[in-house]
Amino acid sequence: MKNIRMFFVCLLVVLMSVAVFSAEKVIKVVTDQKTNLEVPYVMSFSELLDLVGEDFDANWYSIRVKDSNGKDLPYQLVDVDKNGKISSKDLLQFTFKKEAKLVVSDDWDLDLLQFAPSLKVEEKDGEYIVSSDKFTVKVNSYGLASFVKFNNAEGNLYNELGTARVAGWSGSTYYVDGYLGKHVETTSSGLKVKELNVFQPGPVAVTVEALLYYEELPGFNQKITTHIFKTGDVIVENEFSFTNYVDIMKLQVMATSPLTSLDDKAVHIMPMFRRMLWAEQLGISPYDYWKERNAVKMVDNNPFIVFPAIDPMKPLWWGATYCYASMENWRANFSDSYDIVAAEILPEKPVIYSDLKKFVYNDFWFYESREFRDGIFRWVPGELEIYEATKGVFENTHEADWMAQFKAGDKLTYTRYFSMYSSKNVDEAIKLLENRTHEIQNLKVVAE
Repeated sequence: MKNIRMFFVCLLVVLMSVAVFSAEKVIKVVTDQKTNLEVPYVMSFSELLDLVGEDFDANWYSIRVKDSNGKDLPYQLVDVDKNGKISSKDLLQFTFKKEAKLVVSDDWDLDLLQFAPSLKVEEKDGEYIVSSDKFTVKVNSYGLASFVKFNNAEGNLYNELGTARVAGWSGSTYYVDGYLGKHVETTSSGLKVKELNVFQPGPVAVTVEALLYYEELPGFNQKITTHIFKTGDVIVENEFSFTNYVDIMKLQVMATSPLTSLDDKAVHIMPMFRRMLWAEQLGISPYDYWKERNAVKMVDNNPFIVFPAIDPMKPLWWGATYCYASMENWRANFSDSYDIVAAEILPEKPVIYSDLKKFVYNDFWFYESREFRDGIFRWVPGELEIYEATKGVFENTHEADWMAQFKAGDKLTYTRYFSMYSSKNVDEAIKLLENRTHEIQNLKVVAE
């Protein structure tokens, strides 16, 4: 009897030791799931540390990602700083539906789980080919990703995802003598490559990081980080940093040829603009502007803009199909011939300004030369003085007044989802993008 009691006492001590000395921290990532698609997610270990807390002795190699039923989900780590161990700059990537739990233990006997890669990478002629059973993405020497295959469609499907269009004044000495310098303009493919890293493929994604700089604008740098997920979502994080004073006229992130090289009958689809200067100059609403062009389609009692993707659609002035227009939640081109969508989705609902000058001086949308463009465009055309609605706002201003000024230490970031999906028709594509955007914009992280 005494031996039995001693056994239970020892067992209790062991259990209490486990309870005392082995603990877990749980972080939940949730969304309001609307589609049947997995939602991609990227988190740095610096962010994870802030959520777990520095007072917890975390074994980061113990990390697990679980669904709402406790089943392990595939995940991967990206060794961004390439030091061979988990550190603050490294990334955690996974996909999930509705809810994922990140579990970190202080048990130092645990190690990372291993999963088979879902993507493969092949280097060919100075480029990298990232492929899955569903799609192929080509990454060029500047770190720019382009879809060249999706489902049964092959060719130039959706190009240069996240490339930048940069314009400014080279050699500006404006604050010394009022001289702006020479106007220069290029895209990311015209910059110099400082570094290019293509990280190992995993069960979830392939990450590419490129560091670029612009010789004509000393102090201008671009870091473009591209996460190519197995879902067909490509998350592009653009960080523009400055190590010198730089005068900028144009700084836009773009994606080129969204299905327009593949299918000249593709259509452009998007939510109705909340603000559009051309409509204001005409004294009408954005809805009326597009209604006059027979480009409004009602889906679930909401108006959407739909028009042939290569048609300029009778712009009020200039050659862009639209410009000086509010950024919305998403926009896309859809091919009925191939049943595919090439989309740009914003991670947050964009702000619009009621003040006209602030609206023009901040980020807005362009669709020009078959390119999705959004960001800074500090050129004030004379056409703004012709119409009563915009007349006088920029009167007696000049190039030097319009420029965006950046100094050493400044940073500007843009995150965009450039994704390809399957869809049978325009209505289905619109509903899919509305729901997909809802999932992305409703991502939340909660520490339990």
